[in-house]
Amino acid sequence: MEKSYLFSTTFNNVVFSGRNKAYGAYALRRQYSRHLAIATILATVTFSGALVTPLLKTLLFGEQVKYEKPVYDLVIPIDILPPPVVEKPKEIKVPVVTPAQPVKTAAYTSTKIVPDDSPEPVTELASQEELKTANIGTKNMDGVAPEVPATTITVAPPAGIDAGTGTTDSDEPFITVDQMPEFTGGEKALFAFLSNNINYPARARQAGAEGLVVVTFVVAANGSIQNVEVLKGLGFGTEEEAIRVIRKMPQWTPGRQNGRAVPVRYTLPIRFSLK
Repeated sequence: MEKSYLFSTTFNNVVFSGRNKAYGAYALRRQYSRHLAIATILATVTFSGALVTPLLKTLLFGEQVKYEKPVYDLVIPIDILPPPVVEKPKEIKVPVVTPAQPVKTAAYTSTKIVPDDSPEPVTELASQEELKTANIGTKNMDGVAPEVPATTITVAPPAGIDAGTGTTDSDEPFITVDQMPEFTGGEKALFAFLSNNINYPARARQAGAEGLVVVTFVVAANGSIQNVEVLKGLGFGTEEEAIRVIRKMPQWTPGRQNGRAVPVRYTLPIRFSLK
């Protein structure tokens, strides 16, 4: 017999045949389905209410949460290498020239007839053998035998060298001079200026690019910065940032050669680091 049949009306009538049906077990069996439905609905409503009530309370009565964008202090250390040390050219030793020895000279004058009692001294003519080993002159003089004169060749000095006069018309910048150009305040002031003005490019920071950017420029005779170029780049906008800051620098103390201000090419390596 099926379980549902136990609580059916037909089964109840058979069981309670000839018995009191006004109250008691018969009434409970007849209302069983109704009680089961009410209990199911109440349980469902209670469980759903327990889940939905906190959400409704938050939506209706809760305070709106304001999202504040976090602010981060970004510190980007930049290692700036000191400029390379340029060795001064070695001094050229001038060879000591010994004074020339006197050249042997033989007197060779014209023939002239004079009386025997003439007071003028008689000079004997030099022989051909003597003339082969001596120069012809007005008097006899001891010395070394003359050599065949050599042809003198004058070599012009290379471009950019003033041949000892201290002046030159060339506009080409020097590589090394007596006094190299200097940033106002020295190397510490130069490093401080670069650290305060260089901004790490966003593309390089996102790509995690780190490395060395080598920049060369000319410090003109008036101390201005000219001809800024990149010798070694890193990419991601680092070369453009280095050139921008170099061009922004104030005037330098110009380099000097022989006491005169001259243009000098200067090389400056800059390291970009995300440490």
